[in-house]
Amino acid sequence: MNPQEISIPVPWGHIAAKTYGDNTRPAVLCVHGIQDNCDTFVTLLPSLPDDYYYVCVDLPGHGRSDHFPAHVPLEFTNYLAAIKWVMDHFGWAELAYLGHSFGGQLGSWLAGVYPERVRCLIVLDTMGPRSVDMCDTLAAVRSRIENAQSLHRRHCGRQPPSYTFDEAVGKMMASRPSKLTDKSARILAGRALAHVDGNDNNDKYTFASDQRLKLAFYPLMTFDQQKQILIGIVCPVVFVLADENCGRYSTYLKDAYEFNSQRPNVTIRVVSGDHDVHLNYPDRVIKHVADFLQEHYKN
Repeated sequence: MNPQEISIPVPWGHIAAKTYGDNTRPAVLCVHGIQDNCDTFVTLLPSLPDDYYYVCVDLPGHGRSDHFPAHVPLEFTNYLAAIKWVMDHFGWAELAYLGHSFGGQLGSWLAGVYPERVRCLIVLDTMGPRSVDMCDTLAAVRSRIENAQSLHRRHCGRQPPSYTFDEAVGKMMASRPSKLTDKSARILAGRALAHVDGNDNNDKYTFASDQRLKLAFYPLMTFDQQKQILIGIVCPVVFVLADENCGRYSTYLKDAYEFNSQRPNVTIRVVSGDHDVHLNYPDRVIKHVADFLQEHYKN
């Protein structure tokens, strides 16, 4: 499948995307995690069935997409709304959704809020966004505002640091909690970096991602509130979890894991690897994704 670069207009600018396959076939929307980009799926897609039209987006503030308007804290629901803008741009009545990490969290909410438009949901190594305990609500709201303003002041008028491509790849690998192979880091860097001064002949790059992505912006909701959205998911769902990352499901995603484990429309699969197993070792994930699509999403 040869990818095609496209630009999707949205009220604040554009969302960049890559498409694979025939646009007359059933749509599969592919959405990456925080501070990644649409190329997180580039090693997985070639082995998926060619019966579908895959659209891989760069979320706002990622890759080659425009950022959300400046100076305000990021909000989870604004990213959900961005997904809705993409769906409406294509006029899709329904789709299959494939999401990794934050992209998978958005997919869970999308399937709960718009159940009539999601035929099946494939989530890679997450269970849902964090929740906020009732007693922490006040402090969380205050910190969102204070941290966003502090970040803006630190970066206002300052030129971002620049790196050679190899230096930037090294920085990505060193700073990431999960392990990227050198090949995977170079794949993501191809869309994560921008030439200094926009000169393609310059060998210096800056990171193009929105700095606000370093701050918390999961929903300010208790898990009981989130459940009111998640119980709306009626489509078949598969969670493909990485065994090296499963500690998260006994800590801050414990409630989501317990909730989803009891749902009759949910299947949970565990594969060997860490959070980026789908990119580093796609052969461990392909069968679960391909089989699920073929079983639950046909014309």
